[in-house]
Amino acid sequence: MTRSAALAALFLALASLVQAERVWIVAGPSDATASGIARKAEPLYRSVPDGFVIQSADCGDKQNVFMWVGATANADKPALAARLRIRQTVPDAYMRICDVRSGSLVALRMSVVDRSIGLLPDSAANWEAGDRLSLLRPLPDGRSLVIVRYFANDPSDPFGGKRERVVLVNRGGRRVALDNDCVDPSDAIAQHGYVAFECVRGLASNNVVHGVAVFDDSGAKLFEANRCRDPKWAGDRVLACDSEDADADGRLHLHRKRIAVQSGKELM
Repeated sequence: MTRSAALAALFLALASLVQAERVWIVAGPSDATASGIARKAEPLYRSVPDGFVIQSADCGDKQNVFMWVGATANADKPALAARLRIRQTVPDAYMRICDVRSGSLVALRMSVVDRSIGLLPDSAANWEAGDRLSLLRPLPDGRSLVIVRYFANDPSDPFGGKRERVVLVNRGGRRVALDNDCVDPSDAIAQHGYVAFECVRGLASNNVVHGVAVFDDSGAKLFEANRCRDPKWAGDRVLACDSEDADADGRLHLHRKRIAVQSGKELM
């Protein structure tokens, strides 16, 4: 590594430390697995509804575990008061400092493991370890999307109850659910406060087909382009996506179309 590269790396490391948010957390049980912490946390939400699950690596720990957090505070005295309250439910709750990793769900005080995962049976099919973890996807304009992976307890469901909810978090921290059942949501695009992303919506002649949903900054759904994928901005307030059409032989054909965002109408 050259001297200039080493100095640049040092500068970036120092900058990240300066920008890190330091908070006190009141922590409770921990576990090495998402399923394990979900089961331990489930009964605690009845008394501490604002609790959430973090990964300790997002607080700077070298060894990562899942940890239930009952409260956060910007100083030790309010954290002490919160610990006294939470110890009525979790007798061994303790305080510790968390240097919040930028771009983590801890920064939004949102759970990396949804409460519903605690109800997921061990015998559930089609679930892998990563399917239990929610994701943060920052947008370039300062907002974020959170992909909440959750369990829908429906014994007849062919997907084993696997669900994904898309939540918009604006710059002020307000949260609004955009789509409660979006299969495999894509990365989102944003323009003028609009947010667009695709979800898998079904099959057409054995081809996976999608829908591109568009929302405004309040979270209101403007329209959904059915059987369309790969959204991009094609101009000011103009969305482009690939229309999906299956022919008589079951082959999928794609052609680009453009849609006026404000009206939801296709453009010639």
